Amino acid sequence: MSENIDSKNFDVLDQLNNKYFLELEHSVPHIQQTLFDLQNEFYKTWKNAVTANTSLYKEFMSNSGYDYTFSKSTKDILENMSEEGLKFRSICNKLTISNIETLKNSAKTWNDNAESFIDLNRKIMHYWLEAFSPKRK
Repeated sequence: MSENIDSKNFDVLDQLNNKYFLELEHSVPHIQQTLFDLQNEFYKTWKNAVTANTSLYKEFMSNSGYDYTFSKSTKDILENMSEEGLKFRSICNKLTISNIETLKNSAKTWNDNAESFIDLNRKIMHYWLEAFSPKRK
């Protein structure tokens, strides 16, 4: 009788788990696309802000009558700063990708070995049940 009751309880849990993961399977791709779109909009915003400010700076300098010609050393400094910034961003991107790949591989390893973990836990559970369960006569 208790086996029948337990089975019904676990049927409910299975249904709830299936419902939960089905909802995730539907919502996660939408969230990923929304985050990608948000990232793209921020990229466009940053690019537009830099482009607009550079354009405004050029317009101001040409209308003001000031000599805005950069010296060679100023150009060299700007180019070096830009190159170092690009190198830094490249390193950050590589680190980010490497970390994501490591996490992905860790999850894959866990998933590939899930049955082994379950079997090990099952053996431990049976050991403890045998050791501490009341003996039936």
